[in-house]
Amino acid sequence: MTIVEHAEKYLGRVEQGWKDNDSDVDLQIVSFKDSPSETVTTFLSLGMSNQILDLSENKKVRQEIVFSVYSEIISGMVVSFLISLSEAILGRGKAVLRGEVIPLSAELEERIGFNAAYCTIPVFFDDGFCTYDGSSPSTVMVWVIPIYQSEAEYIEANGWESFEDLLEKKDPDLCSLKRDPVI
Repeated sequence: MTIVEHAEKYLGRVEQGWKDNDSDVDLQIVSFKDSPSETVTTFLSLGMSNQILDLSENKKVRQEIVFSVYSEIISGMVVSFLISLSEAILGRGKAVLRGEVIPLSAELEERIGFNAAYCTIPVFFDDGFCTYDGSSPSTVMVWVIPIYQSEAEYIEANGWESFEDLLEKKDPDLCSLKRDPVI
């Protein structure tokens, strides 16, 4: 099973795809309509997993990023955001950890209205989706959630576990780029 077949098993058929022809990395973004629910489109990077990243001194992993947003959002903006984020992660050669906050460039902040990207496991999807074992090492799917500066500061002060508890308690609409901060 390929990584695309793995994704389609859990997300449905690929609806559309984009390729970054200007990139040195063979990077694509694909979308899945009405996944994980109606009116939501999920975007997935393809090509990040061609590069092995250091998870720790002794452990390596491959990763792809996942982003879900309401379908009315302009896909070009999302694709640009995900390509920039993917290239930044690959450029550092280090895997994204659960709970990690990645600051966004001023340009990305202006385009999407958030200051950073929060990385976690894709809890909105079936557990089987989280890891693709057809690569060596395995490919881990990283769910990216745009966050505000106040949320990034909360994570730094209180830890990612506390932030995820807060998300569970307040239940914000994480597919909305117009949501209010939880802090």
